[in-house]
Amino acid sequence: MKLWQWWIVVVIAVSGPWYGVVRHAQWQRATWIPFHGAEDTPRDVAANFALFVPFGLSLAREPRVRGRVAVAALAALAVSLPVEAAQLFFRLRDPSATDLLMAVCGSAAGSLAAQALDWRGAGRAHGRPAAGARGYER
Repeated sequence: MKLWQWWIVVVIAVSGPWYGVVRHAQWQRATWIPFHGAEDTPRDVAANFALFVPFGLSLAREPRVRGRVAVAALAALAVSLPVEAAQLFFRLRDPSATDLLMAVCGSAAGSLAAQALDWRGAGRAHGRPAAGARGYER
């Protein structure tokens, strides 16, 4: 199993607690507008962002992935949306548009970081120091 596939399991696992199930969706607990929910604290926003950075980073390292940032963002949405939808049925969870947005942003940031690391590595592979390295002048 590839690292990004394992990361899906990690996201599902940390999105608990997976108890306190209710029979009907709790639509009144959903926050539809990003950054307008009571649970949208800076800590929660940062945690959701950070949770998806490794996912985007590992997905972008796949050699067959084209349009890495867009693919990483869409993949994060595809992982996060079902998790948020499931939270409608858990008493202790609040589904949030902020969580979706931070998942997409975190994954895109991870993808951009992977591309930046590849770009820096490509410069070294051709005998040139990375941009910003000491002694590097144009």
